[in-house]
Amino acid sequence: MKKYEQLVGLLPIIYPVFYIKKDRAGNEFIFLDEGRQQENILIEISDKTQCEAVENHFHLFDRVSKENKVAVKKICVSIAKNLLQTLTQTFPDKKFIVYLQINNNDSIIRFHQIWNEEPLYFDVKQLRNKDGTEIFEYKYEPGPT
Repeated sequence: MKKYEQLVGLLPIIYPVFYIKKDRAGNEFIFLDEGRQQENILIEISDKTQCEAVENHFHLFDRVSKENKVAVKKICVSIAKNLLQTLTQTFPDKKFIVYLQINNNDSIIRFHQIWNEEPLYFDVKQLRNKDGTEIFEYKYEPGPT
């Protein structure tokens, strides 16, 4: 893939746009708009965290060489922080977590809301440095108003 095509492929995560879908219980799910919106969620979702984290994952770079790893990590961290900032500005009353996974084969960013009474999608401490994977989390929880 040519580098400019790759950059065009990153635009949905660099300049994120979101959409909301509700389940039968009225829960609002936030999804990254990659040009393919989910159909209406008419069923009851038993694991809201998993639903969002699976749907909101985005592959950034693959097959990262050792000499490019530092630059790729810097780019990925900036994208993750920008994603969290955009989420919190767009949805100021919701709590979010953004995960960034980087290894030699792939770099993936994903996010979900922090749902009451549901565990987070990842336990970052358990996953860190497994198979050379670095994993980072960025959280936003609004304070009392």
